[in-house]
Amino acid sequence: MDDTKNEFNKSMSEGSSFLKEIVEKNITQKLIPKGMSWFGCMGGISLVAFLVQTITGIFLMFYFIPGTKEAMASIQNITHHVPFGWFVQRIHAVGPHIMIAMVISHMVRIFFKGIYRHPRELHWVSGSCLFILTLLMYFTGNLLSVGNMSELFTIRLSFLYAVHVAVVPAIMGLFMGMHFFMIRKTGIYESL
Repeated sequence: MDDTKNEFNKSMSEGSSFLKEIVEKNITQKLIPKGMSWFGCMGGISLVAFLVQTITGIFLMFYFIPGTKEAMASIQNITHHVPFGWFVQRIHAVGPHIMIAMVISHMVRIFFKGIYRHPRELHWVSGSCLFILTLLMYFTGNLLSVGNMSELFTIRLSFLYAVHVAVVPAIMGLFMGMHFFMIRKTGIYESL
């Protein structure tokens, strides 16, 4: 029994050292290029804004009801009755503006520094697609809280909700994964 336990502990320590090595090599031991300013970190800040939107959106999913009569009532419920619901709802409402500003500033920097050139053309394409998807998320999110609910809008509201919480975020996740993978392969403009 002790031999089995020792083998298990040994394999676990080998596995954890392997994982530790991967994390150190790819995350904690990576250096930031010298002279990198805040303006150069707008891509990472855009990712943080996306994560904040995801976390607040998951919280709001528990309380929002995408129906013609229930949508406005659920927003009122979140704002007035859910503890800190007003705060989370405001963060989720203001967050897209910040995220769009960060993505635009990131793209402006990439464009004016010429970082989109060879071998990083696909970075620019995937980043542009992410920008369009960010605008789509903003648009569908704004339509969810519109007060002009009619019977014709019922089907559209359910469709918009599904697009806003499932379809576009899944596509964004794929594009972000591809974008980050390419950055890991070719590096950023300045050497690490």
